[in-house]
Amino acid sequence: MTVYWDEKILDAWNDIQKRREIKEVEEKMAQMSPEEWLAGVQLGVIEYEGQTIYCEEKLFFDEQMAIHLPTSMWLIPRGIESKGNTTHQHDQMTYKNEKGTVMFGLTHMTHLIQRDDVEQFLSTMTIQLKKKQAGLQVVHNEVIELSDVKVASSEFVIPLKTGKYYQILFVTALEGRLLLGSFHFAADEVIVWQPLARALIRTMRLV
Repeated sequence: MTVYWDEKILDAWNDIQKRREIKEVEEKMAQMSPEEWLAGVQLGVIEYEGQTIYCEEKLFFDEQMAIHLPTSMWLIPRGIESKGNTTHQHDQMTYKNEKGTVMFGLTHMTHLIQRDDVEQFLSTMTIQLKKKQAGLQVVHNEVIELSDVKVASSEFVIPLKTGKYYQILFVTALEGRLLLGSFHFAADEVIVWQPLARALIRTMRLV
């Protein structure tokens, strides 16, 4: 029984520490509202936590959709991943920041989907991810109604051997096909990149 209660005490202590960390992060994040983040991204410059972040709008997939990204992120050439048939292709592109600690990806898949089905698709995808990735924690889910697109978004904390990572997955419909996007960054960058990524997603528009 001694081992059992020692484990319980340790679990309780770890839980207290986690809540303290979360509270500290939330207090720092509260220094700027989501509306201020979005306004800064749209304006093209954000001053936060001693950093100056410049953003600009970029066009993707034959200029069918647009989204703002920091100018410090650059494209990793990958081309098109084909399954051997020109009618079955995933248009895919990945960006990363200068330090390589932040990744942004977009994949326009062959999977057909309707605007109102994106939330259910992401919910099913989240269940599958939790089964595959031990210790994955779902932090936040939301549906974002923009002027011309509906976006479903989920946020995760992912424990890996190299440390904890934070991922924001989002899905929408583009030309009747599934568009899957992702921001992936080290957990210690969450104070800047979680609100920033949320704001960037909200700049998405169809052209």
